[in-house]
Amino acid sequence: MKRYLFPGLMALLVMALAACGTSTTESNETDDDSLTVYTTVFPLKSFTEQIGGDAVSVETIYPNGADIHTYEPTQKDMLEYAEGDLFIYTADDLDPVSQKIRGAVEDHTVFFPAADGIPEEAFEHNHAHEEGEEGHEDENDHESEEGHEDHGHENGTDPHIWLDPNLSIEMASAIKDQLVEMDSDNASDYTENFEALEEELTDIDAELASITEAPLRDTVYISHESIGYLADRYHFEQVGISGLNNQEPSQQELTQIIEDIEAKEIPYILYEQNITSKITDTIREETNTEPLEFHNLSVLNDEDDPEATYQSIMQDNIEVLDRVLNE
Repeated sequence: MKRYLFPGLMALLVMALAACGTSTTESNETDDDSLTVYTTVFPLKSFTEQIGGDAVSVETIYPNGADIHTYEPTQKDMLEYAEGDLFIYTADDLDPVSQKIRGAVEDHTVFFPAADGIPEEAFEHNHAHEEGEEGHEDENDHESEEGHEDHGHENGTDPHIWLDPNLSIEMASAIKDQLVEMDSDNASDYTENFEALEEELTDIDAELASITEAPLRDTVYISHESIGYLADRYHFEQVGISGLNNQEPSQQELTQIIEDIEAKEIPYILYEQNITSKITDTIREETNTEPLEFHNLSVLNDEDDPEATYQSIMQDNIEVLDRVLNE
């Protein structure tokens, strides 16, 4: 479906195409019956592809392996987003990069926050704040039982909402409704595809509930604070080595983490696919814990199957969590 650019972006686009030796006419030779959709994190891409089927063309804005906390789109990227029909993100407070993109191209594509309909209390598992930061403290702010102070994301909110399959169902439902609104001719297909996806996400919820029903241990150590929604939903505790924005622990916190791991005889520590952490390496070496990979699903890596779905990656995560909690 064709979109029109404002003059500044159009001029840049023409220059970019000229440099590549490609005419504007040639660049528009796409299937005008399909919706061009850009998303932020990978789960939104996966849900949109599964719901939309052949009626949508979907791309995530993040390159493989990107850190979503620090990623900045280029001017060329902005041009591409302006050519799209729909831009899907989680919510303004959860997805700060979307605000920058929206400020540049919102007159030329539809911006849709898939998590906007989720009640605020769903985000209340995280009462984190950076040390000395003002404006986010409340009576629930505290240091964890391990003595490791939580660190905050922007606005003190954990962005990894998609790791809770129940909240993912709500976002997928919202995406389905948005696609139906924009393309009613394919409404029945969108609805049928969503129902199949919903069933699989419900199964994932049941599997997670099963492995956390009576665990041998109740604490998971991970390279950074990404599994708060899972911990809240399924009643275990996460200890993130680094904060939501990858803030490193103080020396006192680091010492406390090592002491706690040794005291509890924790056998595993989780690493994420797009987060490198020398501090986590240090803790692993000091405690002789075994590293396991947990995929936070924010972005894919080059090593991931390009045909991977949210469900396939979460199945691997379930096996890892089961091992950490029950072996």
